[in-house]
Parts: sequence; C-alpha cells; structure tokens
Amino acid sequence: MFVSNLVKKRLIIVSASSRLKREPKEPIPAIDRFDGIYFRTLRKYIRMGKLRNTDVLILSEKYGLISSREKIQYQQPHMGKYGSLSLNQEAANNLRSRNLQRLKKIVNQYEEVYVNVGKGYRKLINGFENFATGTIIYASGRGLGPKARHMKEWILAHS
Repeated sequence: MFVSNLVKKRLIIVSASSRLKREPKEPIPAIDRFDGIYFRTLRKYIRMGKLRNTDVLILSEKYGLISSREKIQYQQPHMGKYGSLSLNQEAANNLRSRNLQRLKKIVNQYEEVYVNVGKGYRKLINGFENFATGTIIYASGRGLGPKARHMKEWILAHS
C-alpha cells in the first residue's frame, strides 16, 4: 500500500479586527494583537492543536495580507462601519495588487482556502480565485456570530 508523505495544507484568510489588545506596547504576533471573535476562535483552536497544517493570513487595510505570526504594534483601530474600508479607490487598488501578488506566490501550496472577510475587505483580494488551484470556501452567514460559527465548524471538520 502506498502512503503519500504529502501533507495537506490549508489556509485561512481572515479580516483584521477593529478590536485590538493595547498591551504589550512592543510588537507581538498579529494573531495575538487582534482580539475580535474570529481571533479568539483561532487562538483557541491553535492551542487545542486543531489547526495543524493550517496557515493563517490576516487581511488589514494598514498592512495588507500578513502572516498571523508577523509582529505588529498597537494601532488605533479603524472606527468606520463594520467591514467597511476607509481607503480611497486608488489606495484600495494598490493594496489589492500587492495582496494578489503575494497570494499568487503561495496559494497553490494549499489544498483548501477558507476566506472569512467582509464585503469591503473582499475587494482587497478579489480575483485570487482565478489562479488558486485548491478548493475555496467562503464563510457563510450574515454578521459576526454566524460567520464565527461557520469558521468553527470548518476548523472542526478538518481537525
């Protein structure tokens, strides 16, 4: 019997939270700095070992797509409507271009990509589906609670 040594990798893309931890003052990993419901859920399942072979990218207006392990400082959160962007069209297009370049380099190493971003943030990665070879799953539900529940169900189904 042949057993493949290839590890099936997954990727989660989640939008940055407007809720951030102020402390510590020095830079800490982005997954620890952002503190919304999605991040609390992700940290819980990382601690439990449920996200093995799963990378997390965070989509932020300020940073674009960053690794969850990238260290960032506290920043004053964007206080607009949930899921909305404060970027003008040119800045949004430039950020989208940078995000797509990054995704183009890495996305094909993943068998499945789970995307949990709002409509506004989705514009910042729109089009990556055209070059991704794995399955793409979008969070379903309206609002934070249903999307968090869907993400939890996806994580548990893959652990």
